Amino acid sequence: IVCPTSLVYNWLDELENFTPDLRCQVITGVPEERLSLIKTTEPVDVFITSYPLLRRDINNYEERFYHTVFLDEAQFIKNAASLNAKSVKALNAAHRFALTGTPIENSLSELWSIFDFVMPYYLLTHSRFVKQYEKQILKNDEEALVSLNKRIRPFILRRMKKDVLQELP
Repeated sequence: IVCPTSLVYNWLDELENFTPDLRCQVITGVPEERLSLIKTTEPVDVFITSYPLLRRDINNYEERFYHTVFLDEAQFIKNAASLNAKSVKALNAAHRFALTGTPIENSLSELWSIFDFVMPYYLLTHSRFVKQYEKQILKNDEEALVSLNKRIRPFILRRMKKDVLQELP
């Protein structure tokens, strides 16, 4: 699990509450401690780290294969050229999920970057995506908008505030 620094221990608490049998490891501390935790030979079911620490330690993570990677607050990778995006996309995983409440804030390229993590090339290369979708949609091309929505709809779960339980944020 890769998440903002402020949520690392929230994830640990939730995992301990709902899946107490999982062996979870938070990757924090000074570089030597983090390296030791990443390279542990002890069985670990879930590693939890932050975007800033993953950026610093990506070379140590690249050596491993992960069954599943979850990104929480995936808008942290909305800029495909950022170190955050490059780092998470370097992780070797069979399955990838991105959780975000704001997949698009400024441009459709932000959506492309998140999809590029989850399913590389599903939305084409970035340059082809810009040409085929982003520029066309900005020109109010309804056909391009419908086409893009058709491609992404099966992979996006959108909940309206009115549909979420009151206790949840």
